[in-house]
Amino acid sequence: MGEVIVVGCDPHKLSLTLAAVDGLGVELDVLSVANDAAGIADVLQWLGSLGAVTRIGIEGSAGHGQQLAVALVDAGHDVREVPARRTAQRRRERRRPKTDREDALAIARATAADPGLGPVRAIHGDPVLAELEAVNSWRDELVDRRKRLLNRAEGILSALPVELLDEIGRKGATIARARAAAAVTATTPTPAAAIRLRHLTEIVADHDELTARIKAVEVDLRRLVRTTGSTLRDETGIDWVLAARPLVEVGDPTRFRSESAFARWCGSAAVAVSSSEGGGSPTRHRLDLGGNRRINSVLHIASVVQGRVHHDARAFIARKRSQGKTAKEARRAHKRHLANRIIRRMWQDHANRTGRTLDAAA
Repeated sequence: MGEVIVVGCDPHKLSLTLAAVDGLGVELDVLSVANDAAGIADVLQWLGSLGAVTRIGIEGSAGHGQQLAVALVDAGHDVREVPARRTAQRRRERRRPKTDREDALAIARATAADPGLGPVRAIHGDPVLAELEAVNSWRDELVDRRKRLLNRAEGILSALPVELLDEIGRKGATIARARAAAAVTATTPTPAAAIRLRHLTEIVADHDELTARIKAVEVDLRRLVRTTGSTLRDETGIDWVLAARPLVEVGDPTRFRSESAFARWCGSAAVAVSSSEGGGSPTRHRLDLGGNRRINSVLHIASVVQGRVHHDARAFIARKRSQGKTAKEARRAHKRHLANRIIRRMWQDHANRTGRTLDAAA
């Protein structure tokens, strides 16, 4: 068996710093290059000079390290995402300095210490998924803008005089109350209140414009989800928007070797917290607060909807309740069940689209 070589990368906007360590965490070499096409080419050449690299860990593979992650996956390397909190904790415990070199070494050692780190999300070789990712990101930004507008409108409404609030009403959706305030006629507002009403009028107009833009973007989103051939919408509770999230976040589903690996990645697998079980199975578990929260949100929404309208889901949750689980524990068990169904669908959809199965991708 050859020497274990693990590499860690600390990416920044203008630079990439990489460190190579052996299986015991001993430093072998460090490289720093520009974060551009030439620098990435230098990284690939440097990796070749090290020999057979076991794993590569990147902190921030969806940010400044995205282009490098894609290049490394395309080159056939086993690339893992290293959470920033791991290296920060390691640095604090060992009272290490904060430099790019030290960060890269910490990332490499964290990667060597935990073979179970999740793989990076690298959408590559599939222009449809790349386009879907761009459209989904655009929609998310528009939705965030609309949320901020509504939050601001709620603050302005709460600052209006009580006479105006009595006329507008204190119940109902924020945007409906803002429209009512913008159209108020019965009460003569004070100068300050008049300015706030004008502000609300602009917020209503901006809200309507953003809503129209979101709907226009969603037309492209639906078209792209259809083009992928995804069957995620066949799951009750998953609409076009929710179906797009796993496609974008997961990328190539064959990077997950099992249902349990996917469940751990998205935070739907319970974490053991028992004691005194000896060599037996853990007797207690708790909710995993880590993982990909966007996919966890999809699972939660689908579980809630299915728990209301889907016979099999209602029977599943009822069966868990009859086993002594609380309502929350039964919900978590159903989310774990849904995670299995979703990744299996994605594996099958990927095989139908590319002709490559999970075994063939090994």
